[in-house]
Amino acid sequence: MNRPNKDAISRQSYIRLINKTEDYIEQHLKEPLSLKLLAKNAHLSEFYFHRIFKRYSEETVNEFVTRFKLERAAIFLCVNPRVSITTIAMEYGYNDSSSFSRTFKKHFGVSPINYRKQQELSRKVNWFME
Repeated sequence: MNRPNKDAISRQSYIRLINKTEDYIEQHLKEPLSLKLLAKNAHLSEFYFHRIFKRYSEETVNEFVTRFKLERAAIFLCVNPRVSITTIAMEYGYNDSSSFSRTFKKHFGVSPINYRKQQELSRKVNWFME
């Protein structure tokens, strides 16, 4: 009889835990998210939670939260062209638009304003080509 070994079972449970944490982050993205809060939510110590999260998601908790916020903000930038960069920055937990813009540019390689312009131009070209 083939029985899964203990390592496979714990690996599966850790992956489920990480998936639940990622879902929690997505649902609470516009709220302050700390390692302490997420570890408490997972019923683990901060140290152990951080270690498990990094091992199975290949990102630290902070890297994951930052990336996820930036990706959602990028979508928001394109879908809501009349909303200011400052408003979007505040919406996603940044204290000011300059720190948001720096982080955004580091992640995407362009500023939020240029990203928005590129996406708008791309939409116009696609519309024209249809």
